[in-house]
Amino acid sequence: MTTAYFCPSILSFIPVEWKSDGTYSEDTWPDDAVLATDEEVATYWKKTPPSRQMLGRVAGRPTWVDLPAPTYDEMVAAAERQRQVLIDKAMQSIGVIQLKLQAGRKLTPAETIKLNATLDYIDVVTATDTSIAPDINWPERPAV
Repeated sequence: MTTAYFCPSILSFIPVEWKSDGTYSEDTWPDDAVLATDEEVATYWKKTPPSRQMLGRVAGRPTWVDLPAPTYDEMVAAAERQRQVLIDKAMQSIGVIQLKLQAGRKLTPAETIKLNATLDYIDVVTATDTSIAPDINWPERPAV
């Protein structure tokens, strides 16, 4: 038994009982709401879309459609978030070394090499031009 209507204008399902229980009035009930089939309810209602897709409509019926391609601004913002993630991970990798320096302790030669390599890496990541997103070749993190 079908349990929902599909409303193409808002890309949403509406439980059948909402039509009669006062949730919607005759004036507020969507004009384009159609009774969903059992298969549509089972496939689309309260379901996670497949990767890189979202709920859409074709001829007024529910279907999975591809997500729109990200805008240039969205790609640049994602690149800037990625830059910050890379910097944060690099900083975490030298946290103990920073603590030793703050305490006035001497670093071992290996710690000095790691600190300098990580700081050089952070400089390169910081200087990376995110305006060319998504075509960014992020530098490799030092293996030291």
